Amino acid sequence: MPSIIQTVQNIYTYIISISGIIALAALIWAGILYLTSTGKPEKLEKAKKQILACFFGIIILFASYLILRTINPELVKLQLPRLKEIIFHPLQAPPSETLVPEFLGKVREMADKIKEEVIPGVENSSQKIKELTENCKCENTQSLCLCTGGDEKAKCEPNRCYAGPGFQPCPDEKEIKENQQNIIAWRDEILYYRNRALEEIKDLEDERKKVLDEKIVYYTKIEIIEEDEEVKQFFRDERKKVTEEKNLKKDLATKLKELADKIKEIEPFISEIGILPDKCLYDEGVYGVNNKCNAHCKGECHDYKNGCQPDKCSGGNPCPVGEINDQFLIIQNIRPSIDQIGQEILNIIEEIIKLKTITI
Repeated sequence: MPSIIQTVQNIYTYIISISGIIALAALIWAGILYLTSTGKPEKLEKAKKQILACFFGIIILFASYLILRTINPELVKLQLPRLKEIIFHPLQAPPSETLVPEFLGKVREMADKIKEEVIPGVENSSQKIKELTENCKCENTQSLCLCTGGDEKAKCEPNRCYAGPGFQPCPDEKEIKENQQNIIAWRDEILYYRNRALEEIKDLEDERKKVLDEKIVYYTKIEIIEEDEEVKQFFRDERKKVTEEKNLKKDLATKLKELADKIKEIEPFISEIGILPDKCLYDEGVYGVNNKCNAHCKGECHDYKNGCQPDKCSGGNPCPVGEINDQFLIIQNIRPSIDQIGQEILNIIEEIIKLKTITI
């Protein structure tokens, strides 16, 4: 908004310009009348008065000029107001973003999936394996008995415990195998998300260097060379927003790295609990029916009525329930950290969305 001094100067400039034009026109017209009034005394007198009036008008204009100049020399700068000159600075446009809102949507979807489906699925399948293998018993298998010696002194002796169809140590063998398959599938999915998190960290780093840093430099240059304070403030605000976005995306990359590290930490325990039931179902290592279960027989080899008959196997649970329980507890302990990191990722994404006022 122009100041009072500027307003007065503008009014004075217009008045002086218009008055000068009128005085000049009147003086020319009076001169014409004077030249054409020969032999006409009345017309000659009128022309003289008009010429005199023009001179008085010019004197008054000149006197006003002196008065205003005495008050403030700036008031008598005889120039019409001009629009402010726009200085064009040949700067390059700010770099465009390489990561579209779709990227944030995918990261949010990944964090949601891990937090709400994958990790709960891992824990649920682990718990079922733990509970189902606790019900396994050597008593559910069948003793195999052989008569040794071949003569009248042949003895009915146990050979081993049989774990075939109908004689499996685990009554829920089918469900155990299903949960083994499920937990391996969850493991593969969470490893996929780990690889995605690492790739997205690289994308965020590229954007920081190629886009956000360059934007900050661009807006800083505009601030330095721009004269209009409103324009400077606009680019100052834009620089502040980009700096905040840069810091948020740096935090996002940090949390994605933490998520990848936690997945790497939990993966061996997921894999281990997925294969441990095989030790009791397929006789592996020190576990299994052959190694943990004891066969028992009854009767005599030459007892033609009852003969050598199998009795119940003994030995308790042939499964590595202690190891399974250890893996389950570790998975339980790590899960809250993964849930927390996932929620922090979601919170950062929401902050970025609010900052950029975008909709995903």
